[in-house]
Amino acid sequence: MTFPSPYIVLWKGPINKPSGLGIASREYVRALRQLGVNVAISAKSAAPFSKKNKVLIYHHSLNSLNIKKERKHFKTIIINTVWETTRIPKRWIGQINQADAVCVPSYQNKQALLNSGIRIPIFIVPHGVNARMYTPMTKLPLKKTNRTFTFISVFGFQHRKNPEALLKAYWEEFSAADNVQLIIKTNGYAPYENERWIRNRILAYKHRLNIKKSVTPPIQLITQHLNSRALRSIYSRGNAFVLPTRGEGVGLPFLESMASGVPIIATGWGGHMDFLTSKNSFLVPYKLRPPTTSMNRKSSISRQFRHLFAEKGQLWAEPDIGSLRKQMRRAYENPGLCKLKGQQARHDALHLSWNRAGLSFKKAIESTIRFKK
Repeated sequence: MTFPSPYIVLWKGPINKPSGLGIASREYVRALRQLGVNVAISAKSAAPFSKKNKVLIYHHSLNSLNIKKERKHFKTIIINTVWETTRIPKRWIGQINQADAVCVPSYQNKQALLNSGIRIPIFIVPHGVNARMYTPMTKLPLKKTNRTFTFISVFGFQHRKNPEALLKAYWEEFSAADNVQLIIKTNGYAPYENERWIRNRILAYKHRLNIKKSVTPPIQLITQHLNSRALRSIYSRGNAFVLPTRGEGVGLPFLESMASGVPIIATGWGGHMDFLTSKNSFLVPYKLRPPTTSMNRKSSISRQFRHLFAEKGQLWAEPDIGSLRKQMRRAYENPGLCKLKGQQARHDALHLSWNRAGLSFKKAIESTIRFKK
């Protein structure tokens, strides 16, 4: 049984956006409400409550946060954020330290804040996945059905996601003689970054690598927005999910792939390492490097977000492409192993619910309130 909370939370976050932040905002709010927390998503709804009983959860970009202004209305201010390198942007440090607490979704995120000089309490509040919404399809033996082995990858078309390593490893490791395909679900970040623009960037990169089109296996590119049902259907087609990311605060596609019973091939560093293991994944070794090292290479083909990731002192992971190729080959040649790892991934995902995340968030809120008294 849950009881109404003696405080009200005003949640300022991208509730209506289809992005990962939007999904997290909606799921956190839903989970907190199920636990009896009074959560408002508009200032008007929270207005009748006194300042001492009002808690602000701020889940937007910190560039738009005015702590002094918010202090006029809230006794308790908690920032909910996420980060992908070893240090947060310097301009965020003062903002965060003026709040009462900060919530992040992974151990790597907490370490990044500590590395940056954050002095307020830091709570790890994980993301989750509604695993029971995903129904893993029974994958028939490939050899008996001549079914194509399918790699899938879901990501925004940006440098941090490392699309050039994914493409290079796939093109160099496999040929048209291999019964394999790669499905990429991606998107740009501006109107001109449409399917034609992304496809042209990929083809130009392939040309620079001097890889002949006739000898490579197929790639299916999907760039349009998909509803949740259509996205789940893409995961269900995969034998393995692959993303040689340079850094993740969490990595929601990893969680969604796990829920679908699809094993992961991923860089062994980042927020996703809170739930990826050698039992449910194929992990790729890496070295920590300054983001500008790879940004300055001609091989960079996607949006870089230098204003976020190019500060001195920031590091992220550069996965070993040779090892990535080996892990992709290992997955391709061992579909039975993929199935076993996928079953473990599905089992693990069932324990990573948003309700679990909501409970962690509720504890963080109430610990912060007690500290303020």
